[in-house]
Amino acid sequence: MRVALVGDEYYPDIGGASHYAFELSLQFVKLGIEPIVITHAHPGQSEEEEIAGVRIKRVKGLVLNNPHRAASPLLFHRCHKYIQDMGVAVVHGLDIYSSMAQMAVCFARRHQIPCVLTCHSVIESPLLIYLHRPMLLTLRKADCVIAVSQTSARFCRSLGLPEERIVVVPNGVDLSCFNRKVDGSLIRKQLSLDNSPLVVTALRLIKRKNPAQLISAFAKVLKVIPDAKLVIAGSGREKDNLTRQVKRLNITNSVFLPGILLKEQIAQLMALANVFVLPSRTEAFGLAALEAAATGVPVVCPNSGGIPEVFQNGFDALLYPPGDDSTMAESMIRLLQDKELARKLGENGIRTAGKFTWEIAARRMLQVYEKVCQENASGRFHC
Repeated sequence: MRVALVGDEYYPDIGGASHYAFELSLQFVKLGIEPIVITHAHPGQSEEEEIAGVRIKRVKGLVLNNPHRAASPLLFHRCHKYIQDMGVAVVHGLDIYSSMAQMAVCFARRHQIPCVLTCHSVIESPLLIYLHRPMLLTLRKADCVIAVSQTSARFCRSLGLPEERIVVVPNGVDLSCFNRKVDGSLIRKQLSLDNSPLVVTALRLIKRKNPAQLISAFAKVLKVIPDAKLVIAGSGREKDNLTRQVKRLNITNSVFLPGILLKEQIAQLMALANVFVLPSRTEAFGLAALEAAATGVPVVCPNSGGIPEVFQNGFDALLYPPGDDSTMAESMIRLLQDKELARKLGENGIRTAGKFTWEIAARRMLQVYEKVCQENASGRFHC
């Protein structure tokens, strides 16, 4: 089966949709599916390449920044031509907010090619439903909408999508990369980390991910555990503001912002950590926390979005009310001081992560593709 995976983000881009597309495409190759990724080209990138058996078509054209979104009729035309010329069985739009994914789904519907669209989103404000509604009309053109959690499925239903058109396929973890056997000595040397208690996170440095509140909470941790260290891996437009915040709080010797780290480096960093914290107010799934759990590090997450679908408070994570930096700080302190609790959460977290792998996600996705193809000719697909 040949499948077009279309979106504005793909490796080496940083972000949840890019990570999702990359991991799924690698698993598809192992399952005998032929994935063809269609995305936009950044300056200097080759228009065609192959990574681990995945063919990638990078289309040139106007791209907006923050977020990166294709905005060129010529780019969309080239994307459509790729889909038409390659004879794909299914078109998969990788993100409901991706302009390339939206246009690809519309093109597929017009040309009677089975199509699905992934929703990574959750409702953050009732107002957003109405602001996003015109853009998300694309959802109704897809034969099936893939939601990464029950929470994102509810988001789709709130936009008027029928229940029978939605199927939940959770994200996964690459257990060959994220596991308790990972050696963190190399990243320790690269980042000049000592043996102090270590808290880490990995995220995009944007307001929605709430890194500033993590820094505020960590400042409270330092009053109790003054030798603790915090590493915030990632990049984004908030980095300068975060650097200023760290200086203003006079904790520059305790907080490190190393920028973008490779997947293997993030796994090594997690292996070193005593605690992993996800500071977002809400997440549809919380993949980074699950990857951390797979390495055996206890995690601290908001009790919101899709996270309670994955983690259970006090069993494999400590969950705090979203936006509550005091409880976030208390959770970090508790895990840094209570070694037995940290060990228990870490052990249970490994078992939890084992239930969510990219192989499981890819096999479930293949079932959706096959059903779309089988039923598309006779009418709209019902998940």
